[in-house]
Amino acid sequence: MNSQTESMIIKARHTSHGETKARKIYADKNIKLEELEYKIRERFDISYEKGIEIFYLDEENDRVIVSFEDELMLALRNSKIPVFEIIVKPKTVDNECIYPQVPKGKPGDCVEVLVESQYLTLPNAMRDDTKAWGTYSYTNDSDIVKVLAHSEKVDLPDDPPPYNVIATLRLLPGNLKYIGTTIHGITTLNYGPYDLSYIIESIRLVPISEKSYFNISS
Repeated sequence: MNSQTESMIIKARHTSHGETKARKIYADKNIKLEELEYKIRERFDISYEKGIEIFYLDEENDRVIVSFEDELMLALRNSKIPVFEIIVKPKTVDNECIYPQVPKGKPGDCVEVLVESQYLTLPNAMRDDTKAWGTYSYTNDSDIVKVLAHSEKVDLPDDPPPYNVIATLRLLPGNLKYIGTTIHGITTLNYGPYDLSYIIESIRLVPISEKSYFNISS
């Protein structure tokens, strides 16, 4: 049985200052959206201080935005060499913090949390001295590493990976009741009422060398 994963060529285009550049990227056929964004930023040298939108050019040459995993899956299946266009936009972030700080703000705020490599392990997510409350929507004091694993946003390895993660959270009003569940061995708890919640809107894999983005001293 062949255990090797299938690979494919992806074409990406980015226009900056009136000049369009194209790059071909060799990637796994089952590449995740955050992994594709990581590769695109690396190839076009797009800073994490800027937001990006990824569009797929379909058979009719329409630009279809790709912001969910199923949209990416359709784009990869519908073309022999998928072509993506990258639009760079200013990013609106209301607050930033570095794990293990608790994200703060008001309902509706966008908060980015930097989680460094040393914390991004399955043993760390399964620690008994860290807690999370809820499913999909969590209390804002829920441990972010436990939530990353529980929400299936990141497959955490046993050892620290060669990257950090920036998690984009959306703060929401609190719930009267939070229901805990067990997913992939990570258990969250019941609670409620509580006055502030968050959901994870997206995550980005960031090179460890990008520490300056959150003004972390080496």
